[in-house]
Amino acid sequence: MKILLLAVIAVMYAVQAYAYPVTAPEGKTLKVHWAVLEAKTDRMSEMAAISARTVAKYTPNESGSYSLYGGIDSDNPDRMLILEIYEDEAAYQVHRNSEGFKAFVAEREPILEQLMILPVDPVVLEQKAQGIGHVVTMSMFGIKRESLDGYKALIAAEMSRAVRDDAGVLGLFATAEQGDRNNVIHIMGIYADDDSYKEYISSTQYQEFVSKTDSMINTRHHINTLPANIILSGKGLHLDD
Repeated sequence: MKILLLAVIAVMYAVQAYAYPVTAPEGKTLKVHWAVLEAKTDRMSEMAAISARTVAKYTPNESGSYSLYGGIDSDNPDRMLILEIYEDEAAYQVHRNSEGFKAFVAEREPILEQLMILPVDPVVLEQKAQGIGHVVTMSMFGIKRESLDGYKALIAAEMSRAVRDDAGVLGLFATAEQGDRNNVIHIMGIYADDDSYKEYISSTQYQEFVSKTDSMINTRHHINTLPANIILSGKGLHLDD
């Protein structure tokens, strides 16, 4: 019985340890924003190729550049949305002034139609320590102001649970716009595959979350994205804490 109990505890610990919040070290504040890039018509593949040979080569070596997770809008394949997370403002400036980023900016200029940077505050940033995601979901919700605190508490609890307990849920991220639009919540999900995504949204826990929060939401907008190939970043997880 004792051996069995120890085995159960070990399994529970392994499952619980497989989800981590992205956080900054003590004394620092995460720098989080969404970047929305629009390429000239039918040029997004070129934009992605430029990124792969410039900024993507350097970012893994920038300790304070935690993650840049993105997806291409399937309804507008010249539009890409990227959730960028940095250790703090200083780390973001290191990234912006890197050789790779400067090369990316210079090379993309002829095919860049529009760029928007949207600063946000993190609500919950939860992911597994490793994995490759092939399905990305993005949504934007306008939350009733009187329900905002309750909504944030519920979504934080559900996202943490899902990433911890559901094998195919690799990362769930919720951010709030700043200022007088702080009730606008942007959400990204990263899943191992389409089956993992469908299994999650049909789960009892997710459906209970939807039921509890449905009346809190004023507006809804979902972005359909093309299949992805996102390798999870282990930076910012502080696995040894």
